[in-house]
Amino acid sequence: MKKTLLILFAISALFSLDAIAQNGFCGMTIDEQIIIKERMMQNRANAANSVQVRTGVMWVPIQFHLLTDNDGGNRVAILKVFEMLCALNEDYLDQDIQFYMKDGFNLVNSTSVNNNPRIGGQDGNPFAQSVMVPEKVLGAINIFITKDIPGGLGQTLGFYSPSFDWLVLLRSQVSAAKVETLTHELGHFFTLAHPFLGWDNDPWDEATHGNPAPINSPGGPKTELVNGSNCTFAADGFCDTKPNYLFGFGWNNCDYTGNCLDPNSEAVASGVQEANYMAYFTGCASEFTPEQKAAIAADLDDRTSLHTTLDPDVTAFTDSPTQVFPINGETTPLYNVVGFEWEAVAGADSYLIEIDRSASFNIDNIKLIASNQNSIVLEDILDADRNYRWRVTPYNASYTCASASETARFRTGISTSVPSI
Repeated sequence: MKKTLLILFAISALFSLDAIAQNGFCGMTIDEQIIIKERMMQNRANAANSVQVRTGVMWVPIQFHLLTDNDGGNRVAILKVFEMLCALNEDYLDQDIQFYMKDGFNLVNSTSVNNNPRIGGQDGNPFAQSVMVPEKVLGAINIFITKDIPGGLGQTLGFYSPSFDWLVLLRSQVSAAKVETLTHELGHFFTLAHPFLGWDNDPWDEATHGNPAPINSPGGPKTELVNGSNCTFAADGFCDTKPNYLFGFGWNNCDYTGNCLDPNSEAVASGVQEANYMAYFTGCASEFTPEQKAAIAADLDDRTSLHTTLDPDVTAFTDSPTQVFPINGETTPLYNVVGFEWEAVAGADSYLIEIDRSASFNIDNIKLIASNQNSIVLEDILDADRNYRWRVTPYNASYTCASASETARFRTGISTSVPSI
């Protein structure tokens, strides 16, 4: 059952996935990328015969589906989603594209899908389709965030499914620091293939593939040439993304200096674009090329279901909330009914409230979301005569960049709202 987070109460232990290796891979297959490449080619042909005029920023809705285990555990931290969305909008700002949250968050409880959201294939989960398809909403980019994604050369960080037109993102990639994964996967959503298309599962290695590289990539598509003579159809089909035979695999910095030669025996290294979002040099990405941007714009223009008729509230703000009660170690009158109040922040229409026994908010983290109000009541959750901390973060659908309030401390009372016999 779909549960939209308008006022949410959830208690879950937070488990960090920071131990996962920093290097990882996109889970799109070569065949899936050929599908989106064909769509890109069609969009390109259509754009050549029409005039596209966009004035101002286009706001694109996203529906975040937060997967959790059956018991409510192993869900991504909402603050991490806020951080990621804020950073994502920075990545797409120069294209006049900004994303906003559609109808809050959707919570999906399924241990099976949380550990494997793949549909079909050798690594497929037979239950994933029956769980995920009913959750998909129209008129938004659907992004499922899960604890794990099996398969691939190493840890799969995310993927776009052309068959179901949704994205899946690994929970460990949800943060401002890891936003390049979502920026990359949205590139796929908007028809961008890897510049190393054809080498996806078999990165160039001199001992295996020879030097110069073969005319055809191991996956089938033509190997792109340095002289650009086949750039309109080889690899990703863009001429301003230079030859790349998955050189980022295992490369530990942002300056590729390998000795690879293209099929014409021309050196490849000097043209490799380590900073391209689709190239997968981990930690190096910062840009799309002009042709990639044109393809993104053409696909977004064609996706009329994403064109919002009513723009979201785009108010930005810098203020953090000031807590009113309970603060400064105050003891609440009751323990089974506790009210929380804070000063409203101009521009914010929603607030994330977190309560925990730990100042690091990682023991029994209680999360609530309040919409269009600056107070909330928690019933039958807190223990009697115990110290707690709480903080509150303001946001609206399009702006999730504000800081949380300071952490306030309080102690619960020993009385209840119902007389004891």
